[in-house]
Amino acid sequence: MNKIIDETEVVAYEYLKAFGFSDEQIAPLILQAKKDLIKTLNQLEIALNSDEVSVEEVNNGLHALKGLLFHLGNHALADQLNEVRTHLESESDFKKISQLLFN
Repeated sequence: MNKIIDETEVVAYEYLKAFGFSDEQIAPLILQAKKDLIKTLNQLEIALNSDEVSVEEVNNGLHALKGLLFHLGNHALADQLNEVRTHLESESDFKKISQLLFN
């Protein structure tokens, strides 16, 4: 999880800089984005580790995470999550998501 947050922070800084944001403008955006990523990842991890995993909860969590990542410029991971969302059918799919996000 920390790897995703750290990588996204680096990507987001460059992404926002390319739009003309100053360092002073980027700093609070990155701080809030990290909080949002942590919250969303934690919620998704809880949903994935439930005794009975809800496809809807996992799908909603992936959708929220995809949106955050996309707006922060981490398009590669956002695209991966979007692809994963289309195949939420079995326990092995949930394991793939956990490996992608939490290992």
